[in-house]
Amino acid sequence: MKNERNTQVKIILQRLLNLFNTGHYNTVIAQCKKNIKKFSEYVILYNLLGSAYMNIGKYKSAKETFLKAQKMDPTSVSIMNNLGNSEKNLFNYSEAEKIFLKIIEKKPDYLNAYVNYGNLKRDLNEFNVSNELYTKALKINKKHPVVLYSLAMNYQSLGNFGLSIEYANKVLEIDPKFTKADLLISKSKKYKPNDQHLSEMKKKLIDLKLDDTQRYYLHFSIAKAYEDLDDINKCYKNLKISNSLKKKLSNFQIEYENKMFKDIKKIFSRLDVTKISQNSQNSQKIIFILGMPRSGTTLVEQIISSHSHVYGSGELPYISKIVSDEFVENSELSIDKFVTSLKDNFHNNSIFDKYFSYIKNYQIKEKFITDKAPLNFRWIGLIKMLFPSAIIIHCSRMPKDNCLSLYKNLFEGNLDFCYDEKDLGAYYNLYSDLMKFWQQIFPDGFLEVKYESLIIDKEFQIKKMIKYCGLEWEEQCLKFNKNKNPIKTVSLAQARSPIYNDSVESYKKFSPYLKDLFKLI
Repeated sequence: MKNERNTQVKIILQRLLNLFNTGHYNTVIAQCKKNIKKFSEYVILYNLLGSAYMNIGKYKSAKETFLKAQKMDPTSVSIMNNLGNSEKNLFNYSEAEKIFLKIIEKKPDYLNAYVNYGNLKRDLNEFNVSNELYTKALKINKKHPVVLYSLAMNYQSLGNFGLSIEYANKVLEIDPKFTKADLLISKSKKYKPNDQHLSEMKKKLIDLKLDDTQRYYLHFSIAKAYEDLDDINKCYKNLKISNSLKKKLSNFQIEYENKMFKDIKKIFSRLDVTKISQNSQNSQKIIFILGMPRSGTTLVEQIISSHSHVYGSGELPYISKIVSDEFVENSELSIDKFVTSLKDNFHNNSIFDKYFSYIKNYQIKEKFITDKAPLNFRWIGLIKMLFPSAIIIHCSRMPKDNCLSLYKNLFEGNLDFCYDEKDLGAYYNLYSDLMKFWQQIFPDGFLEVKYESLIIDKEFQIKKMIKYCGLEWEEQCLKFNKNKNPIKTVSLAQARSPIYNDSVESYKKFSPYLKDLFKLI
């Protein structure tokens, strides 16, 4: 009987793993739950269920599932490792760190613990510690593509593009299908005629059997190469393919965004923002840098964080998490929850404290901190109410240039509106409309920094920003390209260069191709 059950579970697991490996996570979750009722003693089903939850961003459910699995098998380091990752994704960094250290103590040659611990330190901008952990993992297996790729990413973020390309090439020597490494290389170099890497990428599309994800990484990379070579026709053809593939694999629905933006306006039209305040105090002041992605937010952060009293945190996910935890019900914004909560000053104070509890993980000594999550533009009203002393800088850019730059790039995170011309145009219009709404409610509530103005009159605009932040002038703010702060966004190459005007009105070269997008904005 036991052998028969083992055989049944083995067949079920193979089917579930095939679904998992092809990204059908919701199906995996449904089938795991069903099979756990019948085969509750098989811990691997719990581990797979938790992993599927992780992949769709349901980290609380993942943690609960891994805890059940751990009770069934307390000795399993793979379950401990998954539990550590779920804690990390819930921003319980100290708990995650304890778990990874416990695994390393228990099994010093468990490579995944070093990698995931390194990822945690990377999230907290501790790149030197992160590199040390990846290097230890490399000693366990010097040909592990994920470890080599992690090092390549770190060196790219630190501005060491030569070393980044070196590690990315090592990845591709081991696994030519690891096309994320091709994209990393493409962002670290300027292509010239007869470039070997471009030839290799085109050859891979013909010779290798690639899945859709591997293909869209390659097409984005090839598009970048052709734009460098000023072959806009071939650039666009590859962009069209890569965006179509990415769009197909996403679940993005513009209707959901329409409703959310409408609800945001409805919420803050009902609130008297002048009467809502909080009493919590914190010695550190937050500078929120926001706007559409690719509007100059990374550049502005590099400039401001060049100042000796400013710590550049990068794109922090904490405002979005707070909104998700406090104000979302059944996957939608709850208007009543928002209005009731924001009228409760005690609740406001607890949210304020929650945000700073996340910030404490960075051990920041500077008085000013930047939070450069662009999509925080959606939550300006919330920021004004929870952080009345915060500074808000809104980065804007010529709409066609901004949208072109979004369409040309592949992003980590929730930017699935970028991969279809009509979705992108519609989303940009939602953003533009919401910013007009915030301007009406908070007439002097934020400084707008136009990308083009910053390019044309660098010194005046930079001094204006520094003054707006309440900082004393420092000359190194004009030398922001020397700023050694790590950059984890697609703007990393541009932000490490002096200001240049090549990207102003860059849309003109693409006007014959992006007609659907450009007529919308």
